[in-house]
Amino acid sequence: MLALSLPSRYLTEARDDDTTDLWRAMLGPPSEGLQTLAALGVGAIEVGDVRGENDADVVGDALAAVRLGGMRPHAHLWLPERFNPDEAPATLIAAVRALAEPGAAPAACAVHGHRRHEPDAIAATVRDLCALEPWLRAHGAASALEVCRDRPDGPFGGTYAEVTAVVSAAEEVLGAALGVTWDLGHTTWNHLNGRDALWPDEAFLSRVTHVHVHDVGDTGRTHFPLDEGRVPLPGFVERLRDVGYAGLWDLELYPARWPGTAAERRRRLDASVAVLGEAVS
Repeated sequence: MLALSLPSRYLTEARDDDTTDLWRAMLGPPSEGLQTLAALGVGAIEVGDVRGENDADVVGDALAAVRLGGMRPHAHLWLPERFNPDEAPATLIAAVRALAEPGAAPAACAVHGHRRHEPDAIAATVRDLCALEPWLRAHGAASALEVCRDRPDGPFGGTYAEVTAVVSAAEEVLGAALGVTWDLGHTTWNHLNGRDALWPDEAFLSRVTHVHVHDVGDTGRTHFPLDEGRVPLPGFVERLRDVGYAGLWDLELYPARWPGTAAERRRRLDASVAVLGEAVS
């Protein structure tokens, strides 16, 4: 199923800011935008800002708006620091409640690790992942630690090997298999900048339960539309099919980073949906 990441503020019209205004200029009001995206073949919407500092009501209302619009809601999570299941952040509770579908498989949610410049980032990420995962499973969701750009100030998990190492350590503690998010744009950026191999090994690939799709622009920034041509999409899709991947294909695009008018950016969005749809069909 094709998915698209959208900010909660756009979906609820909770606040005017440059990002919300741009999405509104590209897609119209949320109800109209969801209809437009469904007509393009998008079946799910990932709310990408489920963080502790964000308003829980806005996050919950955004996911509810997605379901009301006839699409499948999904959520991108940030790993809470020293997660306590008895004191879960309100935004996280709102998100998993909105995702819950009785009888369905757990929703595999992308999760960012702790920032690598923080003390003991590796151990802290393992610790909090071990605390979070059982809580998520009890509420019909599951974590999928994301491979991010390999930067000194970025989240831990900037290479395939780092993500695999953290997840493997958590699996040993929990005695259960955990998933990972393969962000195709981040890993392409890592390869272009000499930080990691382009193609993942079996240890990483066999754990993929969620996928983010975007390209790298000529500015070197990520989350560009798929007409840039730097992400080897057909090869990535082939490898995922080889391991039986059956999750969402989530376009994680940031139009505010692209040049052009709202209409021009809308055309690039539509084209990206079409390119991804053809690649995975």
